[in-house]
Amino acid sequence: MAHRARLPLQSNTISAHKSQHGVLGSTMLLNNNKKSSSLALKAATVPPPADWQAWQSKKITYEYTTLAPRYASEDWLYNLLSIFSSAMFWRVSSHLFANTLFAVAIWCAYLLMPSLQAVCAGFSTVPHSLTGGALGLLLVFRTNTAYERFLDVKHEARKLWGSMVNRIREFTRVIHGNFRGLDREHLLSLLACFPSILLQHLQSLEPVYRPTLFSDKQLTAMKGLLGDSDLKLLWASRNRPFTIIKMMGAIIQKFYTDVEAQSKKFGGGQRGENFTQFESMVVQAALISERSHAEECLTEFSNVMGACERIVKSSVPTSYSRHTSRFLSIWCFTLPLVLVHSLQWRMIPCVFIMCWMLFVIEEVGHVIEDPFNIHLSVPGSGREDELRIEASLSVLRGDVLERIPATAPHLLENQGNFITDEDYKPSEFHYEWMSTAKK
Repeated sequence: MAHRARLPLQSNTISAHKSQHGVLGSTMLLNNNKKSSSLALKAATVPPPADWQAWQSKKITYEYTTLAPRYASEDWLYNLLSIFSSAMFWRVSSHLFANTLFAVAIWCAYLLMPSLQAVCAGFSTVPHSLTGGALGLLLVFRTNTAYERFLDVKHEARKLWGSMVNRIREFTRVIHGNFRGLDREHLLSLLACFPSILLQHLQSLEPVYRPTLFSDKQLTAMKGLLGDSDLKLLWASRNRPFTIIKMMGAIIQKFYTDVEAQSKKFGGGQRGENFTQFESMVVQAALISERSHAEECLTEFSNVMGACERIVKSSVPTSYSRHTSRFLSIWCFTLPLVLVHSLQWRMIPCVFIMCWMLFVIEEVGHVIEDPFNIHLSVPGSGREDELRIEASLSVLRGDVLERIPATAPHLLENQGNFITDEDYKPSEFHYEWMSTAKK
C-alpha cells in the first residue's frame, strides 16, 4: 500500500520536471528512441548465410541412418524356395519327421489291415475341428507373449535397449558440456564400453557365433578405451555392467567434490580471487543441477540393466509351454488316423505340411522369448543379431567420443578414435558464430 501511495507523487514530480525542462525532456526521449532502434537493429543482425551448394559438394562423415532389413512382398519366391534351408525348419525337424513317419506307418497299416480301414472309416474330423480353435489360441498366446518380450510392447527388450541408447547419448551431452580433463575422458571411455559389457553380461557362449567371452564386434567397440586398472576391477567383478556404473558414479563424486577443479571450471582460479555472493549462488545452482542430471543417467542405466536381466533370467511359465506342446503333439499324431480314409496316400504330404506350419509357429515363440540370446537358437543363419544390438555398438562408440561441437581441426578429424585431456570448450562454435556477425 505504501508503494502505491507514492505513485501519484512520482507522477506529479515527473510532470513538473517536464514542464520546466520540456525541450530537454523531448531531446532525451528522442535520443532514447534512437538507442532503442539501434539496439533492435543489432539484435536482428546475424552472420551471413552459409553456401549450401558449396558444402554439399564436400565429403561428409555420416550420410544417413542404416535401415534394418525388412520383408518385402517380392521376397515371396525366395521365402518359399528357402523353406528347407531355414533355421526354423531344422529346429522342428525331429518332431516333424516323427509325425511324418507315423503318418507313413498309418498308411502302410491301413493297406495291410482291413480292420484298421474299418476303424479309420468311423473316425470323424469333428473333434479336430472343435479343438483346432483352442490349439490356435494357445499358439497365438504363446507367440504373442514371446513377441512382447522381443519388441517394445510393455517396455521389453527393444524398447529397453532403445531407452538405454537415448540415455547414453544424453549422458554424453552432459559429460562433454560439464566435465573437464581426464575426468571427462575416463567417463567417456567407460560409457562407450558400457553397452558392449552389458550385452556380454546378457549373452551366453555359442561355438560358432559367440565362442569367446566377448564377440569381435564388442571388442572392436571397446578397442583402446579401457586400461589395466579398469580391467582389473571388471575381471574381479561378479556383475561387470554394474561395476561400470559404480565406477562412473565414483568419477562423478570425485569431480564434483574437487574444489580446485570446480574453481577452475567456473573461472575463479583464473581470476585469482574468490567468487562474489551472487556468483557463488549461480555456481551452486549449476553444480546441483549438473550432478543431479548425471546421477539420474546412472539410475536409468541401472533400471535398464535390471529389466534386461529379468528378460534373460525369467521365462514363460513352464506349465503353459508344456501344455501347449502336449496339446499340439496329440493333435498332430492323431491327424493321420482322421485323414487316411478320405485322402488315402495324399494324407502323408497333408500331415507334413500342416505339422510344419503349426510346429514353426510354436518354435518362433521359443526362439524370440530371449531376444538377447537368439544366436543360441539360429547359429549360422545370419540373423543372430536380430535386434541389431551388436551392429549399433560401434555407432554408439562414435557418438560418445565425437568431439563436436568442439571446433579445433584435430578434434574434428579424429572422431571417436582417441582420448585427450585437452580442455576444449563445447561452446566455442557459438563464440565463432557471434564473431562473424555483422557489427
